[in-house]
Formats: sequence, structure tokens, C-alpha cells
Amino acid sequence: MGYESFKEELLDTLRQKAGEGKKIMVQNVEKNNGIEEEAVIILSKGERIAPAIYLREFFDSWEKKEESTEEIAGEILAQNAYQEREVDFSLDYFDNYEKARGQVYFKLINYEMNKVLLTKVPYIAYLDLAVVFYYRLERGKFQGASMLIHNCNLEAWKINARQLLEDAVMNTSRKLPYTFQGMDALIRELSGEDEGLYTGEEIMYVLTNQEKYFGAAALLYPHVLSHISKILRCNFYVLPSSVHECILVPDQGQYSRFELARMVREVNQTQVEEDEILSYQVYYYDCQKEKLMM
Repeated sequence: MGYESFKEELLDTLRQKAGEGKKIMVQNVEKNNGIEEEAVIILSKGERIAPAIYLREFFDSWEKKEESTEEIAGEILAQNAYQEREVDFSLDYFDNYEKARGQVYFKLINYEMNKVLLTKVPYIAYLDLAVVFYYRLERGKFQGASMLIHNCNLEAWKINARQLLEDAVMNTSRKLPYTFQGMDALIRELSGEDEGLYTGEEIMYVLTNQEKYFGAAALLYPHVLSHISKILRCNFYVLPSSVHECILVPDQGQYSRFELARMVREVNQTQVEEDEILSYQVYYYDCQKEKLMM
């Protein structure tokens, strides 16, 4: 039995277990870089929004005979009930921009990989990237979950893209402050090693935000790259490691642009999830011009 048969059997089991008053459906969820993934949506009577529970992971578990359809259905219903209980969110709150404006943020995605998506959302083109906007939950155990802001939301809010941009820049830079750390120092921190043991000079640095989530947006925080250039005292390359962080490499002759481009390509192909790839380009920050370029 393949994926389609698994899905139909699972939906039948979910409907039997959930009982009346629940609407259960499968929807294609559009993710970053044109990736689509099917998810189960369970709506209670009168609801317009519910958590998306992705099916692929459950199918893999079922295919390996690690769980039965019955067990998976029970797990999905329990997960949905938990999320409904923990997420304090209503569309009425989201529909009011005066209430929502403190929770709008921006992130960076690839322009070419998201051309279809960009016809539906407000965005600003930047290099080979696009700045897009999202609403972020800030309460409950699911703090940090987000909803992409679409053109229809701007119409409902009766605001323009400039207003959205101003609020998003202020919220993102203030509530998700950037971090700038040497690569070796970061590795030692993550591995629990004593940072004092290393006295060598860093040749790569990581730029992200404190949550390390959509942290590549820190490239556009006001004055951040200018401030970093004063710390490094030289021009530097920017490698788009993923939508979550960038690697900064001082231009001191250790690497050629060709070598860095190959590094970006290899990392994207082997270590980054497809929906988290930011770009295959290498960028360059010029201290004199105070400008990031391709």
C-alpha cells in the first residue's frame, strides 16, 4: 500500500475517532522555495483556523511498520488537541491591525525560487532575494509559530506595504536582536568546550538572531553590516548559509570568490533542507561604499 492508500485509510480512521463536530481534511501547504507538503487540518465547529499536522513523517513511520494507522490517528488527534489548547490565537485578533502590528516581522527568501508565492504576498526585492513579512505568535508554548502575510491581509487591514515594512523592521530588529560570533567560538559553545582554550584568529563568523530562526534577515537590520565592518576592519564576503543564518568571511586572501561559491553550493546540496535554502550566490560588503553587492 502506497502513500495515497495510507492517506485515505488514515482519514477514515481519524473521522471515526474524532466523532461529530470535527471537519477533517488534507490540504497542500505551500512552504518556502516552491515546496508543497500535505497536512491534516482538523477544524472544530465555527473555527476558521487550525494547526497543520504534516503527513510525510507519519507515512515514513507507517511504511517502516513502526506504527499502525490506528496509532498514528490517535497521535494526530492528541497533537491537535494539545495545540488547540496551547495556542491562544483567534482570527479576530489577527484581523485588527492595531492589535496585530506589534507582531509583524520580516524575513529573507530567494526571489527566483518563490516567484509564484511572490504574486500573492507583499514583498521587496533585494539582490537575488525578497523581503517578505509574517505574523508571529508570541504567547503560549507555541511561541514563535508564524503565518505569512498575504496581499489580502493588507487589504483587510487597510494599510500599505510601507507601513508594514516600518512596523516589521522595528519589531524584527528589537525583538529578534542579531548575534555575531566567530565560527570556532560558536562550535565550542555548542559542544560545551571551554572558549578560553582557543586563542587563534577567527576566519569565519556567523550572523543570525538570538533565536537562530529566520536569522538571515539580520543582514538588513539598520547599521548592522556597517558596525560589523568596523569590528573586522576590512571588506567581507557574505555566504547565505540558509534562511536562518549567514556566514561572514573577511576578505584577507584566504579564499577566492570561486572557492566560496563552491562552498555555498556544496552546503546547500548536502546540509540544508530544500525549503531552507536562501541562495547560491556569494555577496560582498564594501566598507567604503557601505553596500552589500552580488
